[in-house]
Amino acid sequence: MYLLQKSLFSFEEWLEIEPSERWELFFSALDLQPYAAKLRNSSPQGAKPINREAILRALLAAPLEGISTFSRLHKRLRTDLQFRYQCGFRLDEPAPSIATFSRVFMTVVDRGLAKELFIDLVSQCKESGIVDGSHIAIDSTAIGAYELS
Repeated sequence: MYLLQKSLFSFEEWLEIEPSERWELFFSALDLQPYAAKLRNSSPQGAKPINREAILRALLAAPLEGISTFSRLHKRLRTDLQFRYQCGFRLDEPAPSIATFSRVFMTVVDRGLAKELFIDLVSQCKESGIVDGSHIAIDSTAIGAYELS
């Protein structure tokens, strides 16, 4: 049985929202502070830490913007000040390096924060009535692979 997932916004509603306001609206619904706190380094040594919540925002926004690599994300944040600001980075500081994104992403994966965030977001959607949780949809995208006959 094929189920079409309901959208949070209709196409018409999405077009009515100014592009400059879309990320603000998206991020206002997410409380990433608890996850950012788990990413902070407890050591007082080293360089000044980069805003981990802003990095999480950028990592969440990247696939929605069609950004598939850390290099492209870094370039977008470096060249698009509005996007950088909406992700929560300071404009008077350079965009995080590609290596920083890679390190934070590995930490997110290693600590299981991606799964935890996903479960929390689904729970929030259930509580808000956005989804009822009675159906499960699984993405079965084909992955090309070498096959022996």
